[in-house]
Amino acid sequence: MKILRLNGTPYENGKISGRFFKKAIKKDIPFYENLLNKLEIKQLSNSLLLKLKDKYPNYYEEIKGKADGAGVNFQAYFLMMCPELLKKIDHCTTITCKDKNGKFILSHNEDDNYDKDNFCLSKVYTQDGWFATNDIYNMPYGNAYSWNSFGIIKTINYCYDPFPNLDNLSRYFTQRHISEARSIDDLINRCKELKPASGFHVNALDINKNIAVSIEVFCDSVDVKFIDDPFIHSNHFLRGDFATESAFEEGSNSMFRLIKSTELLNKTKVKNLRNIYNILMYRSKEDRFETSIFQTEKDPYLTGTNFSCLVKDKDYIYITDFVNKEKYKIKYDL
Repeated sequence: MKILRLNGTPYENGKISGRFFKKAIKKDIPFYENLLNKLEIKQLSNSLLLKLKDKYPNYYEEIKGKADGAGVNFQAYFLMMCPELLKKIDHCTTITCKDKNGKFILSHNEDDNYDKDNFCLSKVYTQDGWFATNDIYNMPYGNAYSWNSFGIIKTINYCYDPFPNLDNLSRYFTQRHISEARSIDDLINRCKELKPASGFHVNALDINKNIAVSIEVFCDSVDVKFIDDPFIHSNHFLRGDFATESAFEEGSNSMFRLIKSTELLNKTKVKNLRNIYNILMYRSKEDRFETSIFQTEKDPYLTGTNFSCLVKDKDYIYITDFVNKEKYKIKYDL
């Protein structure tokens, strides 16, 4: 897997990433350029862009660098970072549990529109450390999954939010903001600081202290649950006002993935990474999206990668790249 090592200014880092993703970005950018012809969308994106520049200038510079590196219109590229304006949906399934010695295992399926040239890993150096992340062409750093020099690992689950607040910055930037958290408490505080346009879920693990937490983030609040064992999350809220059967996007298989993962985990006598990973690889005999956890190219989206880590083996991160059919055992510090 290609790893970008980004140790420049936020703009310089973005420019390197933008050059890498130039082909994928240019393929999609005409759609967003056309959207800017709609006055309402242009006004909303202008307002959000100014808010980003004012409150989080480093994130603004990263996105500006990506746009310039790819050689595309900055405002059109920023519009890619505003999924709430476009009702863009992401998917995933995450299992957190303890092994026989009480050490946490975390395994996460990342489901989206993956292709051979639209994602990589990036290691981003900051003033006091670094974070590594799944870097994808249409999101800021820190989305999907990331881990950092403070031993904080997090994965993100999209959750259907029926009432987005379009005056707030995209959830993507909150997910960027929490990637540099120094501790679980710092991560929780960062979730509260950058209020997102729509909610999402965070599974976070302090790999040094063997602490795991579930955070459901809403537009105006957060719900925190420290995990004992086990915990599974897919793509709907489990707590708060939106924890109802009506809070699903049309055609979602989120509830099936949650129920089936729970059923399979309860039947699993030995909790190790191989067995947890195999649960996330579940595909029904009917080979149907509606009754599968693992997603393929025939489905509305596919499982592009699996990201896994173990407290008992904290020197390594495990990633399976299903697009390129590769498995990686990566040193934690890359």
